[in-house]
Amino acid sequence: MRTLTTDQLAQELAGGDSYIRTKNNVVKGLAVTTDKNPEAPEIIIVGTGVRVIANARLFLEQQKYVPVYVKQAVNSWRYLGSYKADRYSKDPEVIEKYRGHRPLESIDGILFLSSSDELTVNISAPSFPDTEARKRIELAAIQYVSAYYEKNKYKITDHQKYNYGYDLLVERDDEILKIEVKGTSTAEKRFFISRNERSKSADPLWRLAIVTSALANPSLEVFNPCEMERIFNFDALCWECTVEKT
Repeated sequence: MRTLTTDQLAQELAGGDSYIRTKNNVVKGLAVTTDKNPEAPEIIIVGTGVRVIANARLFLEQQKYVPVYVKQAVNSWRYLGSYKADRYSKDPEVIEKYRGHRPLESIDGILFLSSSDELTVNISAPSFPDTEARKRIELAAIQYVSAYYEKNKYKITDHQKYNYGYDLLVERDDEILKIEVKGTSTAEKRFFISRNERSKSADPLWRLAIVTSALANPSLEVFNPCEMERIFNFDALCWECTVEKT
């Protein structure tokens, strides 16, 4: 997963200081921060500035996928994937739903994005649970993680049906986390992670929650992205092959 400095990002996205970067009236990419847009890149809160509104409208009209980077630290921007704008809503109820802690008067609308990475790979092996067993394990893991965060006074929003790269959005006061849940039927911490999920782990708000022995004696461990990369080995089980362009 690619990481750029601020100067490299400026070269990659044609410079500028807006989070929607444009050149010659064309959107080249996005550079987002999770403090102002905690549900980015799928959900972008658009402020009332004339330029940012114009850029959001331009992105929607453009209907092309562009690279999106998220700020991880000072002078460090991590690539999340390619996204396009699907719709822009000024509906007061939609704004209220997604504005978070930002003042209502500072928001023009909500911009919804979708990822180009929608590939789904099914894994099977003699030792791997069948479809029905996997569903029971996943459900048990989700319920266990939800109960854990509810007990700790978090508000939970289920995003499993979306291709966001995480399952649950949990909020408490000013704290927001994006939780990807993995469940196992044994005590072994073994799981499968998609390319989309791993790329979204570049988001500083992303967390991996593993529930082992989910159906019998569940136990939960939560890892931030750096801990996940350091602790676990990642073995490729398949590759997508396309004709190389010359």
